[in-house]
Amino acid sequence: MHVLRCKIFFSIYHIWYNLLSWSLCSKELNISRHGVERIYLMTENMTKKYGFRDNIIWIWALTFLLTIGGDLISLIPINYTLFSDAYTETFNLYITFWGIWFVFLIAILSIKDNRYILDALKHRKNGNNLRNLLIGFAAGFVMNGACALTAYLHGDIKLSFANFELFPILLMFIAVFVQSSAEELICRGFMYQRVLHRYSSPWVAILVTSLFFMALHLGNEHVSFLPLLDIFLTGLLFALMVHYFDSIWMAMACHTTWNFNQNIILGLPNSGEVSSYSIFILDTKHDTNSFAYNTGFGLEGTIMSVVVMLISIAIIVFAHKSSEGNKSL
Repeated sequence: MHVLRCKIFFSIYHIWYNLLSWSLCSKELNISRHGVERIYLMTENMTKKYGFRDNIIWIWALTFLLTIGGDLISLIPINYTLFSDAYTETFNLYITFWGIWFVFLIAILSIKDNRYILDALKHRKNGNNLRNLLIGFAAGFVMNGACALTAYLHGDIKLSFANFELFPILLMFIAVFVQSSAEELICRGFMYQRVLHRYSSPWVAILVTSLFFMALHLGNEHVSFLPLLDIFLTGLLFALMVHYFDSIWMAMACHTTWNFNQNIILGLPNSGEVSSYSIFILDTKHDTNSFAYNTGFGLEGTIMSVVVMLISIAIIVFAHKSSEGNKSL
């Protein structure tokens, strides 16, 4: 009897969903298709029975274990030298995140219940597209550039030019993309999609993944409350990109250029990590702590960066509401 009721219920709300979707073509209902699909997902989730594997604690633990597995694979020794010892050391710091990609793709492809996550990574006309990728790249440069320029004009940092070679820089950019996109795969790819699949509210997924992203940086050098707050807000920003624009590509791109600009171009610490290779070199004898710069953690552990993140979050929300408003006209 319970199975029969479920079948009848599913048939009714499938018809209801299609009618709502069709009505979007008229102006009688002012509901976006995204909203209809969210209601559909909420109704579907109400009828499902979830096991322990769908619990937030298990999802968190599984994601952490897979991350550790990726880190261990990355420890496989590969002896090579690219251009210079300093370049090779910095390149290895980023490219070793290939292990994260390897482990998580295996987990997604080999387990049938995880394969839906792959859809979040694929190209989509209205989500993961070239436009959103380029917007992400530009946003990362602008946001980090604003923080760095403020610190420079305030006299907190002094930079001197070291060298610039096009091919090594392009190769390093790819390595930074591997690292940054791997962290997005962990948080806004695997974990976000798993939590969203279980809970009807996307805000649960946004909050959980932002906290996990912050937790990933607990072991960084010179970490304290302000850097952790900043990293949490950064995770929130990236999650909103995925939620509002349905584009993990945008989050990956923004994450990449933020890290690349501060660490490889400017030679500043990246979440407390200092690289041996960069286009500009920081004069560590004359850098100072202020609202715009943290001598131990870099640009991220500052009030200025927190403000930039809050402004960026506001822009994301406003851009989404404007887009939804234009669609309803």
